[in-house]
Amino acid sequence: MISTHIRGYGHALFQVRDHRLEFRRRSAEELAVDGSWINRTGLVAEGLALQPYIHLDIRTPFGETVGEAQVQEALAESLGPRKDKYRLGGWHIQFVEDTNLGSNHRVFADLIETASPVQGLNGMDAGLSLELAIEALGEMVAAEKGEQNFQLLYGGNRFCYSLLYLNGSPFHVLRVDEEAGAKAATRLRRHREFAPGLGRNGGSGLKTYLLKDDPLWGTAAVTELRAEAFDLAASGKPAGEGNAWLLHLGLAQAARQRDFYAHNRVATEERLRNEVVRTRFRFFLAMGAAAAVCALAAAAFGFAIHGSQSELKALKAQAAVYQAQVDSIRTLRKQRGRLEAAVGDLQPLWHGPMDWSSVLGSISAALPKESGIDGLSVSRQSDGSLELSFRAWVRDWNQVQAIQKKLASAKRFSGVSLSEQRKDMQTGVVIFHVNCKLGRE
Repeated sequence: MISTHIRGYGHALFQVRDHRLEFRRRSAEELAVDGSWINRTGLVAEGLALQPYIHLDIRTPFGETVGEAQVQEALAESLGPRKDKYRLGGWHIQFVEDTNLGSNHRVFADLIETASPVQGLNGMDAGLSLELAIEALGEMVAAEKGEQNFQLLYGGNRFCYSLLYLNGSPFHVLRVDEEAGAKAATRLRRHREFAPGLGRNGGSGLKTYLLKDDPLWGTAAVTELRAEAFDLAASGKPAGEGNAWLLHLGLAQAARQRDFYAHNRVATEERLRNEVVRTRFRFFLAMGAAAAVCALAAAAFGFAIHGSQSELKALKAQAAVYQAQVDSIRTLRKQRGRLEAAVGDLQPLWHGPMDWSSVLGSISAALPKESGIDGLSVSRQSDGSLELSFRAWVRDWNQVQAIQKKLASAKRFSGVSLSEQRKDMQTGVVIFHVNCKLGRE
């Protein structure tokens, strides 16, 4: 939850849902923020109206960014004799344009009067000028409308704002300390001339957006601009609220952006106090939740122990019966082990008669026409099986693998392997040795 407070405009409450702000309620009352309110909301922000600010144009070599020292120098040069009257409160880069002469940076500088520093409301986490809220509103309108260049207008009963949004970034904010009317609308219309590259009359190509309920509607200047209405439906604004809620929405959006943290006017001690309040509340809340969970866990363990005791008695009776069966099984396993060891020592000593003509026929079928064998021998292995070994010769290396495949495909031969392959340089034949196991078909 985020609450926003603006002097003269009351307070509003928003909820962050799916990374978007949903409007909950607004009141014109000046709410006193206490510990209970801090506990219920994760961020409390104050909007500072009518605060001094300035736009700075700083050029750097191509690709280089701007540092705080450069901003301080540009601010002192821009203020001139008034540089001792103001100090820098915060700054951020609004707009960057790369040219062949370097990178032009448009910097928004938030100022603080040295003689009368801003005194914020108690209980705040963030205190930001309303110009930053207008910038955040411009980003929301750009996302809603899908436009990269436009002018956003806001009319109020004490001041009005105009934002130039160019090339997908806020470019310039103008504040007019007048009530919404013909005079303020005329000055806001002339703000379009600040757009670079558009000239004095070229700004007519920019679209102009106003809220549906804005009091600037009906003025001659706005009618001349052919302004379009927008409505941020995602915010969930209730009907009949006017446009005062829009400043609260922009403030809430700006307060949750890291780009504007440097502009925060709330003292570190105040923010730490709010953190302590929230931490203490969450600590006691966590303790209560932990105590409830522990109580439920203890009750569950008590029932489980009572059931386990009754089951244990029944299991002890069954265990005595099972133990006798286990002892009997162990005795039988020992006897089976001795028998298996005795049988394992037995090996076959006799092999039935073999049809050697069929064996030789299978070998001949596996050999090509121009080939031959010699050194045929049969040996009995320790497990009683027969192993066949002979030396063969062929005319070509490629025939060797074919002979191995044919012998392996025959059912009576298994484990066919070739070794000692060599080529006789005088005759040109390939000689190799064949080993395989002999079985019955």
